Amino acid sequence: MLVSSALLALAIDVQVLATRPDVNWIGLSSPSPDVVWLSGSKATIARSTDGGATWQYSQPTSNDLQFRDIEALDDRHAYALSIGNNGDSRVYYTSNGGRDWQLSYRAGGNQFLNCLASSPKRNEIWVYGDSIDGQWDLVRSPDGRNWLTSRNAIDSPPQGGEGGLAASGGCVRFNNDIWAIATANATTARLLIKRSFGIRFKAIDTPMTAGPNAGIASVWPFSEKHVLMVGGDLNHPERRPRILEYRDDDFTPLAEPPLEGALYSLTVTSSGGLIVSNPDGAAYLPTRDSGSWQVLSEKNIWNSTCNPQSCFLVGKDGYAARFDVPKIVPQD
Repeated sequence: MLVSSALLALAIDVQVLATRPDVNWIGLSSPSPDVVWLSGSKATIARSTDGGATWQYSQPTSNDLQFRDIEALDDRHAYALSIGNNGDSRVYYTSNGGRDWQLSYRAGGNQFLNCLASSPKRNEIWVYGDSIDGQWDLVRSPDGRNWLTSRNAIDSPPQGGEGGLAASGGCVRFNNDIWAIATANATTARLLIKRSFGIRFKAIDTPMTAGPNAGIASVWPFSEKHVLMVGGDLNHPERRPRILEYRDDDFTPLAEPPLEGALYSLTVTSSGGLIVSNPDGAAYLPTRDSGSWQVLSEKNIWNSTCNPQSCFLVGKDGYAARFDVPKIVPQD
């Protein structure tokens, strides 16, 4: 049955969750409706097994690290990534729900790792770092235990200063058997993409706002030929575009959300809607061609994620919230 392209999202009830107010939450992962993991400042991880009603807190290390990304496989297994130079970029792993954490990988002194993603079926992990001395800096684990530095995994060399934006852990994404990486801080913002069993990432120039502290912050691949991306310029919030759809070698700017500044995170819901966020708040678009964004919150929000039933937002000063995956109905 054909449905009119004019759609209306049902009312969205955003419920604020009680977490530690002294932690700025940045990383976010929800592998199932009841399970959600948060990571953030003060080397702190939070886990909930009741959809965010209660939390258990842990610290993988006594060092005051920022955990900008977390990838949870289920309620017990998760990888957490901290950022920084001089060995502060690290990957920790837990197999018992955060009761114990093991240091799985520690970067060298000149490495700065931005984000990671995992392939749950194969337990393969890619970690994306800023380029070093004219070479790419990626780290790959084929099994979640062993780690290999990869400097030749991309089909062209990096531009000067090319790296990532560690704003929300979204600069590496695995979806629909596709790996996608977002680049920033260079003359051109590029999309790096490959199939699950591909040998190398293909680098694709994009029209996204680019330059120092500018580029693509978060990507969402549907196929090798279809990817959504958000970003912008951290220093010049007026620059556009900030949200693009790549399809069959063409780029199309989507309707700009009612948020000021570069966009940090991008999440696609199970109903096909888009959620974007940044320090100005979070907004929801029911469909890519609907053109009408709804503001979800005006809090300082760095990240979002969804499972098939519910979505979560996190940000500064302990902010965390939950809402049901928005449903859309034909509009009269």
